[in-house]
Amino acid sequence: MNNNDKIENTLRSAVSNAVPDVLGGIMDACDQQKGKVIYMEKKKNNTLRSVAAIAAVFVLLIAGIFLAKNFQGGSSGTLAAVVSFDVNPSIELSVDKNEKIISAVGLNDDGREVLDGMELEGTGFEVAVNAIIGSMLQHGYLDDMANSILLSVSGVDGYDADTLQAKLTESVNKLLKDCSVLSQNVSDADSDLVEKADKYGITVGKAKLITEIVASDSRHNFEELVGLTINELNLIAGGKQLPNISAQGQASEKSYIGNDAALSAALTHAGLSRDAVQEIEIDLDYEYGRMVYEIEFNSGRAEYEYDIDARSGEVIWFEIDNGGNIQQGGSAVGSDSTQSGSSTDVVGAEKAKSAALGHAGLTAAQVSRLHAELDREGGRYVYEVEFKYGNYEYSYDIDAANGAVLTFDKELDD
Repeated sequence: MNNNDKIENTLRSAVSNAVPDVLGGIMDACDQQKGKVIYMEKKKNNTLRSVAAIAAVFVLLIAGIFLAKNFQGGSSGTLAAVVSFDVNPSIELSVDKNEKIISAVGLNDDGREVLDGMELEGTGFEVAVNAIIGSMLQHGYLDDMANSILLSVSGVDGYDADTLQAKLTESVNKLLKDCSVLSQNVSDADSDLVEKADKYGITVGKAKLITEIVASDSRHNFEELVGLTINELNLIAGGKQLPNISAQGQASEKSYIGNDAALSAALTHAGLSRDAVQEIEIDLDYEYGRMVYEIEFNSGRAEYEYDIDARSGEVIWFEIDNGGNIQQGGSAVGSDSTQSGSSTDVVGAEKAKSAALGHAGLTAAQVSRLHAELDREGGRYVYEVEFKYGNYEYSYDIDAANGAVLTFDKELDD
């Protein structure tokens, strides 16, 4: 067994043995205090290790890094892969073919705080991963309120990024039992994605995740999502098809009021009881620059839609459609109003169709299955226009307020 293996085995043993020992001491000390203190400590450790225990392990990891640098020697200096960690801290590691660290860089202030005092160059990959995760826990960036981490690997010159991604994911899952771990291979990132990452000061991995979310839900755009944490992005991505992202665990919603409280706020505003409504749908999403619960339900002939602030329970926006008589209101609107149809729809279905056809360079006589439907997306009204021409299906989102083409798609009809 070489020195690197001995050091990593020692560290692994330290991680597994130090945490319960330290935690036991903490709980013994708490037993001598008031019951309230004990309760707080136990609650804090329901999902992640205690800060005190992590701090103890973190000290051991730093000691291991020092030993690793002295016994293993330096890196070969030949770049084989780039690995990034995103929570809110963003950290990027350059790794050589022997899985030693060439460089470690914090891409934002939080990332630099996590790396402060660590010299990872020349250490083994697994040792560096343990140290980074330990520091994130110690600094409170991962807890039961925000438990998501994004791991991204990019191989250089044909390096096997998939194997390194699997190894990285396994290591992090062992350390973070109750977290949600997203992982991806970004070796195929194109120049546009790299430019976006550079422009906004984020990792290519985070840029790829945002791009995947936007591609799956046209209501969002890259710019509005770029400032969100990985836990917020993970919540938004929940339920969406992101084929290039591997996800394990559930993102925490403990910072928000929850589905039941959000529904209760909507029902209270509507003056309805739970038994009086049907076809309830609730989704957590991002609108108006904040996380909101999007709620829909029916009662009799009336259709209700609500956007409820996910933290405060405030009614941000609502619409009640009772046979074409539409009432709108909420803090985003400024006041309640009742009208036949929507005051935000100044285009009309026919003009929306014309806008879509004009963009496609076609006429109504050339296409089939042409129809337009008014809907609300991302806090505004849009016409969803669809038609078929030849072997292709076209779909458009047209802004109902001004007729602008918001999104469009052309797909081969199978």
